[in-house]
Amino acid sequence: MAAAVSKPRTVEERLQLLEDQLAIYQLMMTYGPCVDSGSADQTAELWTAEGEYDAGTQVMRGRDEIGAMVVGAQHQSFVHNGCAHLISPPVVTVDGDDAVATCYSQLMLQDNDDDRIGGVWPGGGRPYRVQRITANRWEFERGDDGWKVRNRVNRPLDGTDDGRQIFRQALAGHQRG
Repeated sequence: MAAAVSKPRTVEERLQLLEDQLAIYQLMMTYGPCVDSGSADQTAELWTAEGEYDAGTQVMRGRDEIGAMVVGAQHQSFVHNGCAHLISPPVVTVDGDDAVATCYSQLMLQDNDDDRIGGVWPGGGRPYRVQRITANRWEFERGDDGWKVRNRVNRPLDGTDDGRQIFRQALAGHQRG
């Protein structure tokens, strides 16, 4: 991406920026429902054909590996025991046909070991616990079929510097633009 992103000047440029940001928000917000429903093909289609997802403990390259993660044993155990992948509102910078978004994400898992209130919450279901909170950097590119994820990196906010560095990088880029 360029060192500095110029601010839109015309109404058309401003409208295009808003449309691009909305499309990127929609793409990001689709991730949770895709993985939580176990929809491997729809999840994989969020990425470019060569896209990467670096989850820290695993790097998936290409749609086949990203889809395989969704149907893999660990992820399926999350889905069948109750999970929610939540994405926070992102900070987005668009530069032509490239964009970067930074946000938090949370993995919530149903707590099958929690025996409060007799083990079931009023209205049904069991309580959830936050399993993981991460800092995320998403890189996008616009192609003939719209915006797609080129790369996603997430790092746990566990006191180490990796997650904080993702946020520092975003703040530096946001202040330039």
